[in-house]
Amino acid sequence: MTSHLFKRKIFPALLAVVICFGGFSLTKSADAADKQFSKSDVEQIIHDYILNNPQIILNSVDDHQKKTLQAHQGDALEKNKEFLFNDSSSPSAGNPDGDVTIVEFFDYNCYYCKNVFPDVMKLLEKDKKVRFVFRESPVLGPTSEIASRWALAAQEQKKYFEYHKALMFSKEPITDELLEKIAVDIGLDISKAKKDINGADVNLQLEKNRALVASLGINGVPVFTVDGEIKQGAVSLEQMEKMVSDLRKRKEVK
Repeated sequence: MTSHLFKRKIFPALLAVVICFGGFSLTKSADAADKQFSKSDVEQIIHDYILNNPQIILNSVDDHQKKTLQAHQGDALEKNKEFLFNDSSSPSAGNPDGDVTIVEFFDYNCYYCKNVFPDVMKLLEKDKKVRFVFRESPVLGPTSEIASRWALAAQEQKKYFEYHKALMFSKEPITDELLEKIAVDIGLDISKAKKDINGADVNLQLEKNRALVASLGINGVPVFTVDGEIKQGAVSLEQMEKMVSDLRKRKEVK
């Protein structure tokens, strides 16, 4: 059984490594100790192995793409660091002078964004040194866009978090009626809000967020980032706490 496994899987993999580094002669020790393999022999073995094991190539390509994306995101994070984490006009919650800032890209129509929001609330309640920045990223259609505009209009009246919470906890489909009702419920000046949803400040915030999304190669929400770390998809309270703890440890080392 061991000899068969060697010939079928391990040996061809070793040949692939050898040929990648320019070696074209190898002794097959399993069943023909004295036989020398030519370059064409090796190429045929590798060819046959890849045909029988295509997942190897797919895994390699996937791994390469992930590493390329991580490197690209790292560069983009560094380039946009000031706006991403420190822009005073961006809506935020928690401690404005917190020692750690978490940024979330989200959409009000995103099930996973809504599902993770209670944990965001718990983190802010438990850790009074965390600042949380909300990056409106309406990628799921027109109602997402208008919802983001209403939330950012609430930001103009310093009531963003109240509006954000109401939308995140709402189970209703997003409609114009719902968006205006929430605005009334939290005490917004409705006339001003209706002007602001298409105003210059709201447009600029959305444009900057879209540029960030494109720069970071984000193709879905939610996305969380702390310093140079990016987490795609919903994260638990424990994962958020670990991101915060890890950053604090890195700061202590510095």
